[in-house]
Amino acid sequence: MTPSNRVPYHGPVIEGAQDQDNFVRNLITILQPGWWVGGGTVVHPGPSPLSKTAKDLAPVLTLDQIKLHCHIELDQTAEDTLLKDLEMAARLHTQSVLRRSIDDTVGENVKQALLVLIAHWYRNRETVLVGSISSVIPLTYTALLSTERNYPEGTY
Repeated sequence: MTPSNRVPYHGPVIEGAQDQDNFVRNLITILQPGWWVGGGTVVHPGPSPLSKTAKDLAPVLTLDQIKLHCHIELDQTAEDTLLKDLEMAARLHTQSVLRRSIDDTVGENVKQALLVLIAHWYRNRETVLVGSISSVIPLTYTALLSTERNYPEGTY
């Protein structure tokens, strides 16, 4: 299929919908294999690599810090492995959000954001619904990290 061979639109004519109609037609054109000059088979990249483990890295937070924040008695050890795994997952997630690596020398904003996220995941092991809005990551987490994120040059 070439750009000149577009899929015709047979839907209802709605006044003011011309831009939307053009967008849909252009999108269909782009998604067809070989739409560019000299284009042939569309090569789809393989799946993106999974995140690496953080087990070999020094933890950013101690187990005692996490337990105190989650209101867990320090002598209760039944969920220590879970809490350590949550710390590693929160670290990897935060590194992805910040677009850079973090270590145990990070400041209070990042540490507090990790504690908030770990506590949220610990207390809510399923998706949280507030009314009809799904709360996946607490607003506090996002607010704490907003000034720490590595934004591309020229954006904020």
